[in-house]
Amino acid sequence: MLVRVRTRDGNHRFPVEGTDDISLLIERLLQASPDADPSTLTFSNQPRGGENKADDLKGNSLNDLGIAHGHLLYADFQLKAPAKSESHGDAIYAQNGGGDGATSSAAAQTSIALPSNGATSTVVKAGSSSASKAERKPWQDAKQDEVDIYWQAKDGKIPRPKDTKFCRHGDKAMCDYCMPLEPYDAAYHTEHQIKHLSFNAHLRKKDIATNKPSQSYIPPLEPEDYRVKVPCPSGTHPSWPSGICTKCQPSAITLQRQPYRMVDHVEFSHPQLIENLLAFWRSSGVQRFGFLLGRYQPYEKVPMGVKAVVEAISEPPQEGEVDGLTLGVPWEDQARVEKLAKDCGLSIVGMIYSDLLPADPTLTDPSKAGMVACKRHKDSFFLSGCEVLFSAALQSSNLSPSRYSNTGYFNSKFVTCVLSGTEEGAIDVSAYQVSEQAMAMVQSEMIEASVNPNIIRVKQSKGSVYVPEVFYRYTNEYKIDVKESAKPTFPVEYLLVNVTHGFPNEPKPLFLSSKFPIENRQGLHDQDLGRACSSLAAVLGNEEMLPLAVIGEGLKGKERDEDLRRREKLVGVLSDWHLVAFLETCGILGTDDMSALCKVATVHDATSALDGLLQQTGWQTLAAIAREHAPQPSSAAGGAEVRGVEGGGGTIGGMFGGGSSSGAASGSTNRSTRPAAGASSAPSRTTPNTRGTGSAADPLIYNGDSEEEDFDFNEYADEDVGDGDQDEDQEMLYDDEEDEFEDARSAESGSAGVAAEHGAGAGSGGARRNPTSWGNATTTRQAAAPQASEPEPAGKACPHCTFVNEKSSGDCDVCGLPL
Repeated sequence: MLVRVRTRDGNHRFPVEGTDDISLLIERLLQASPDADPSTLTFSNQPRGGENKADDLKGNSLNDLGIAHGHLLYADFQLKAPAKSESHGDAIYAQNGGGDGATSSAAAQTSIALPSNGATSTVVKAGSSSASKAERKPWQDAKQDEVDIYWQAKDGKIPRPKDTKFCRHGDKAMCDYCMPLEPYDAAYHTEHQIKHLSFNAHLRKKDIATNKPSQSYIPPLEPEDYRVKVPCPSGTHPSWPSGICTKCQPSAITLQRQPYRMVDHVEFSHPQLIENLLAFWRSSGVQRFGFLLGRYQPYEKVPMGVKAVVEAISEPPQEGEVDGLTLGVPWEDQARVEKLAKDCGLSIVGMIYSDLLPADPTLTDPSKAGMVACKRHKDSFFLSGCEVLFSAALQSSNLSPSRYSNTGYFNSKFVTCVLSGTEEGAIDVSAYQVSEQAMAMVQSEMIEASVNPNIIRVKQSKGSVYVPEVFYRYTNEYKIDVKESAKPTFPVEYLLVNVTHGFPNEPKPLFLSSKFPIENRQGLHDQDLGRACSSLAAVLGNEEMLPLAVIGEGLKGKERDEDLRRREKLVGVLSDWHLVAFLETCGILGTDDMSALCKVATVHDATSALDGLLQQTGWQTLAAIAREHAPQPSSAAGGAEVRGVEGGGGTIGGMFGGGSSSGAASGSTNRSTRPAAGASSAPSRTTPNTRGTGSAADPLIYNGDSEEEDFDFNEYADEDVGDGDQDEDQEMLYDDEEDEFEDARSAESGSAGVAAEHGAGAGSGGARRNPTSWGNATTTRQAAAPQASEPEPAGKACPHCTFVNEKSSGDCDVCGLPL
C-alpha cells in the first residue's frame, strides 16, 4: 500500500505494508528529508493541531495505528543544528527549537537501524528514552461510561415499518421507504421535535465510529481550549504576555448553538425527591440546593440517547436566602459522599436548586393563594449569567471519559435543574447543560456575569489573560443572517443546551423510603443516633434478628412468615439514602458493615444480602443499641397497652420523621406500641403521630399536609420529544396522621374490648381527628379475651414495592404509599 506524507519539503509517497512498524516509515521519511531533526519529527492527521511525536509511535504497526492505503499524514520537524562543537552552535540549535541545551547533542545523535532482511524492529541508541514506547496514551486508559460502551457496540439505526402505500415487496425485502434511518437523520429529528443530536449519534455523523480507538493513534476529538499555548510551539519568542504569534494564540471564536447534547433526558425515579426539596422552601421560605445522585442509562426515545436517572439528592452545607443561596464547592464531605454513592452504584450526575417566590408575597390576594411567581421565561432569562458560570465550572470538574479524545475526556454529562414557577403559577423543573464553548471560555477566564441576567460580558485582554475576537450570529428583523462582535456582551442563550425531564410511568426507585431526616437541615430536620435507633426499633422490637442460617428449621409456618415480614420491613427501613449516609458518620459501622448495608439498601434482598449485614459486628452493636429504644411490655393487668404516655417507656421515636425516645433525643412525641405478649387484640403498626421534632406552634415545621401541596406534576411532560408519550403524573400523599387514624380504627374494630384512644393534643401539629374515636385524655386499651383461633386472612400486597401488609392497613408499611 501507499502512504502519503506532506512535509515542508513537499509531498512524499512511501510503499509500505500494513504489518510494518512505523519506524520503517519514519526512516524513509528521514532519508527523503536529510535536513530534518529526528527528535523533533511529529505526525498529525490534520495540517494544524493534534501533533504526536514520532518517537512515541515507535513499536506500533501501521495497521494498529489505523493507517490504510492512501492515508495522508502531515509531518513537521525542525532543521538540524549546524555541526559545531562550540557553545555558540548549541545556542543556535536551542533557539531553533531542536532541543534544550544539555540534551540537544545527544538527541541529534539518535538513529534507527533496520535489519537487512526487512524485519520491522528498531534499535535505539543511547540518548533516546525507551520508556516512551511502552507509555500508554491518555485515551487508551479512559474508562468510559457503560451507556457509551453500550451504544458504541450498536449500529444505532432507526427501524421503520413496512409502508403500506409505497412498499411493493415481500416481508423479507427492503426499499427506500422502509429501510432503517441513520441515528442523525435530520428529517426524523424534525418530525419528532428533537432539538439536539445525542452525543453518540453526533459521533456517528462525523463517521468516528468507523475509526476504532484501538486502531487509531490520533483521536478525532479535541476539547475546546481558548488559552494561549505556553510555551509557544515555535520557540522563537518569549511566552505570553511578553510575546505572541499565530502558533500560540487562540483563533477567533464564533459562538453557535451546540448541535448535540451529552444527556438527552433527566428522569427522577420518584416524585417524592422533588417534594422533599420543596418542603424546605414551604417551611422556611428560603431557597435550597442539592446534588443529584444517580446513573446513566440508554434513552430509547432519542436515537442513541442517554438519560440521567436520579435516585437521591444530597444536600451540602449551605446558607439559604429568599432570593439565592451561598455554598462552598467542593464541600468537606464531598469525597465521602461520592465514595458512598459509588458503593451504591451511583455517582453525581448533576445539581438542582430552587428559585421560588410566592405570586402574592403580601398574602392579600385570594386568587393567587398557593401560586408562585413566574421569573424565568423567554422574555426574561432561563439561566442567568452567574448560573451559567457556576454550571460551566461544575461541568469542567466532572468531565466525561472518552476514548475518542486526545486528553481521555470530552465535555461533561453533568446537568443543571432548576425548580421555578410557570406562567400558570405552578412549580416546574427545567433541565439544562452549558455548551463546550461555555466551559472553555470559563476555563480561560474570558467571560463574566453581568448585572443583566440574560447577557454575558466578555473581558478585555489584561495581564496573563488573552481574549481573542468573539463573534455570534443571528437573524435580524429582515431575515438576514448577521455576524456581530460579542464584545462587550452577548446573549446567554448561545451557551445553553436544553434537556428534557420527567418521571417514570411505573416508579421503581432504588431507595424504597425517604422519611429519614435530611442532612444539613438544622432546626428543621435534625439527625441524631436516637432518631435512627428509633426507626430501627420500630422493626426490631425487643427480639434479636438472627440470620436464616442460624435459625435453620427453628421457625416454621406462621412464625417463619412473620419473621420474613419483619426482614422485609427492615429492608424497607434501611433502603433510605439519608439514613445510610447518616449511619456512616456515627462511627459504629465499619467499612465491611457499610458495604453490606449499601447492598441491602439497593438490592432489597431480605435473605442472603440481609444475612450478610446481620453477621457484621458493627451492625450487631447498632442493633443492640436500637433494641434499647424498643417499647417495653406493659405491666398492667390483662396485658393492657399504654398509649400516648409522653416520656414513658412505651413511647418510641417514629419511623423516619418522628421524635426520638426518652433519653435518646429531644422532642419526644406520642407513639403507638405493639400489643403485649399473649394479647389477642388486632395487630397495630408503629406509626408516627406527628412529624418533625419541634412544637406545632413553630411555623417552620413542615407537617406534610397534602392541602399545602401546590406542585403540579402535570408540568412534567416531555416537551422536547413530540411522540405523544408523556410521563405519567404521580401524586404522592404522605399523611402520617391519616395512617394513624386508619390503624387505630382497624385495631378497634378487631378488638372485643372497648378502646378509648389518646388524642394528639397540642403537639399534633394540626392533625385531623375523628371526634367519635379520639379523646383528650390519656387512657388505656384493655386487651380482649382470647378467642377461638381462626385462619389468618391474607394480607395486602403493595403495588409499588410489593411488600405484603396487614389486611386492615390503608397504606404500605415500607414505602407509605396508599394500598
